[in-house]
Amino acid sequence: STDPVPFAQELADNPYAGTWASAASMNTGRFRLGGAGTPSAALAFGGIEPATSAKTESWNGSAWSEVNDMNTARRSLAGTGIQTSAIQGGGYTTANVDNAETWNGSSWTEVAEVNTGRRGGAGLGTASGSLLSGGITTGIQALNESWNGSAWTEVNDLNSARGNNSATGTTTAGIVIAGDSGPGLSGLTETWNGSSFTEVADLNTARAEQAAAGTQTDALVFGGYAPPGYMANTEAWNGSAWTEVNDLATGRSTLAGSGPSGSAALAFGGANPSVTGSTEEWSFTGLDPSTTPAADYANAIT
Repeated sequence: STDPVPFAQELADNPYAGTWASAASMNTGRFRLGGAGTPSAALAFGGIEPATSAKTESWNGSAWSEVNDMNTARRSLAGTGIQTSAIQGGGYTTANVDNAETWNGSSWTEVAEVNTGRRGGAGLGTASGSLLSGGITTGIQALNESWNGSAWTEVNDLNSARGNNSATGTTTAGIVIAGDSGPGLSGLTETWNGSSFTEVADLNTARAEQAAAGTQTDALVFGGYAPPGYMANTEAWNGSAWTEVNDLATGRSTLAGSGPSGSAALAFGGANPSVTGSTEEWSFTGLDPSTTPAADYANAIT
């Protein structure tokens, strides 16, 4: 009764189509770790082994290699950047800490501390310009701090306080997603324009302790925790709405993630509830919208 849609056009109309595939595991499984980089060049640092860890591992697209440790072992820290230039801040040792360290591709260097020590915040941006949003002190926070390469500055808060949240993007076009809202879990999503946050569409499934990759208009959120347990759920963001896509093979929370877009991501570490070093790669299976067949061509091949 209606014209069919060609298979190629269906793929083009669903640019967030993709699947997760297992890859080589980390040398040291851990959870509540930090992550940075891309699916072919990632960095994993800190976490719980179950002892609090200072270990750092580098991913080359096929295997993890141990590299130089952090100066201060900690867990529940925020991290961002690329494999050769990253930054991490905050976290927990036996108490919340305000430590911050930068990575130059071979070693970590202590830099200026964050203004408010906390755990469970989220980082976005680069080693020379980043944002640390949310987190937990004695309670859930809406705090937001900006790093300019030499110092942290308090800037406008999130609209809704949360901890164990995730974030991705840049310091002028970022996105902060979900988390513990105290009490309860949040699916709230907020975008950052360089000066303030704006609430946008919620995740389909509220959660905390998830990971994220991508940009403000093209992102992926995966894993996390929500009753009754550890999640494999993955959702894709197109700049205006979240869509459920294929799940992780291993459901887990407190994992780390990296990736430049919603069509290229890496998931690693976490707990379910045992510690895991599992690594999974998100592979895009749709068609690039920029090369989508024109409407008249689609009708012709129908």
